Amino acid sequence: MHTPPLSRREFLRLLALGAAAAAVQACGGQPTPGGMTPAAGATATGPQPTAPGAAAPAVRVTLKTAGWPMDVFFKNPKPGTREAGYNKALQQWLDANPGVTIEAIEFNPWSADALRTAIAGGTAPFCYPIGVLGSWNVPGIQAANAEGLFADITEAFAKNGVADLLDPKVLASPSRWQTQDGRIFGIPYEIVSSEGFFFNREHLAEIGMDEIPMSWTWQDMRELAARLTKGNRKGLAMAAYVLDWILPTYGIDFDGLVSRYPVPGRSFNWRWDFTTFVDDIAEGVALWRAMYFEDKSVYSDPNFWDFSQNGQTAAAFYEGTASMTPGIHLFFSDMALKMGKSIAEADRFMGFVSQPYGPLGYSYQLPFAVSAWGFNPDLKPVELDKAVSLFAYMHLGEGFVTTVQEIYNVTGDASEIVRAIRWPFTNRYSENVPGVPTPLSQAAGPNFSRALQAIFNRPKLPEVGEYIPAEVNRGPGDTPWYDKITRWAFTQDAFDVKREAAEMEDILNRQAKTFPSGVDENAFAEGIRRYYADMAAFLQTHAPRFYSERFLPFYDLRIKPNFG
Repeated sequence: MHTPPLSRREFLRLLALGAAAAAVQACGGQPTPGGMTPAAGATATGPQPTAPGAAAPAVRVTLKTAGWPMDVFFKNPKPGTREAGYNKALQQWLDANPGVTIEAIEFNPWSADALRTAIAGGTAPFCYPIGVLGSWNVPGIQAANAEGLFADITEAFAKNGVADLLDPKVLASPSRWQTQDGRIFGIPYEIVSSEGFFFNREHLAEIGMDEIPMSWTWQDMRELAARLTKGNRKGLAMAAYVLDWILPTYGIDFDGLVSRYPVPGRSFNWRWDFTTFVDDIAEGVALWRAMYFEDKSVYSDPNFWDFSQNGQTAAAFYEGTASMTPGIHLFFSDMALKMGKSIAEADRFMGFVSQPYGPLGYSYQLPFAVSAWGFNPDLKPVELDKAVSLFAYMHLGEGFVTTVQEIYNVTGDASEIVRAIRWPFTNRYSENVPGVPTPLSQAAGPNFSRALQAIFNRPKLPEVGEYIPAEVNRGPGDTPWYDKITRWAFTQDAFDVKREAAEMEDILNRQAKTFPSGVDENAFAEGIRRYYADMAAFLQTHAPRFYSERFLPFYDLRIKPNFG
């Protein structure tokens, strides 16, 4: 069975959070936003003393950057573009920070191995995406920080007033950029919605529907995809890891709520159980295979690992040969650009709906998550202060406003802001920007804005990484899981889900026993108790059937014996 070079979580977040440049880099290319990114070695420098007696700069600092989102000056940007605004903002910051030089280097920050090597060798850029080193989840991110892969920026964060620049909902979601005891190791850069689907409104109207309800289920998805399929058009285009979208809504995943459980004090602190609810696995697999092999309502392939705006599934959507395609909200403006549509045209052409619920009303999806950037732990205090100041200025504060105003002042169209910079933002300007009279929620289009508001307003389920100590010993990898779900999704050979699920459980549990645990057993147990108590309360309110029919039996079987 083919094993992808990146797991679905890594590949998704790389594409979603790293923009098109990240996807290009991951494939071995180099990012060239607008065709104007300076080559490695290019610099941006503030005022320098030019003669004896001239005022000496306050500092002499060189910050090395690997590009997006911290570029040096763009060459010959067109007026009214993000690049032109960025240049103006960067010059403003450099003028206010004499002695600072920003140097472009040739480096791919989207490779975890390369980034670890660069940090260890002292050659890493001054900032880089936290999720790359933390597998884009809270436990992994907290573990990466515990390993010392990010600088502690608590003092610089406070000195530069970063908290005052953040959107309140972002400030209230710190688990991906702050430790449990309040130390800060990152700055939020983008808001990422739950995973969902873009749909063609014209195709939907053909079957008498205006919207897809946010409360839909995977069975609804099957029926809808079949109705939308006609001629050479499929109702759905879907990526290869489809079962890693369907099965988690049953609570079953590599880190699923009812397929993994804690065992403190027994080497690695987690074990797997894919047999207790194996009938649910079989049901989810059967649902997908019926769509793919029987209904023939899906365009998919075991090699379709990219469902970004640049992938095969999106291409089918653009061509009209698929009515729905997976994604996250950040792809909206990128897809508009790909199709050559204005934001208003894109809003009329397509809608966005959250991922379907499981049959018992459960979803593992968060309403949104925060993508943050960390800083090189080798930076000296003065370098770290300037690095944090620059990042915050350009993406959260006055520099961001300068960039946005350049777009509006030339185009006179607030929707061009949304088209150029993925909306909404982690700063306080998602609705109103000084000098821009149109609210950005209006500029983004009424349909898209309403969908995001509905998704972002959903209740947030607890995340275990917010409760337990960071575990630097990561434990078994997820390759066995992805091997199985890819095989189950696409093979035409006979297979036995129950037997293979038991084999996978045995493999992972045997591997887990070989890994040590580096966390305090009592602290882990205390955090686990709080986590499961909060999860029980959440499910009783928001997914009562799943609570009573799946969570509670699993808790009594696997968690209660160890934690009381």
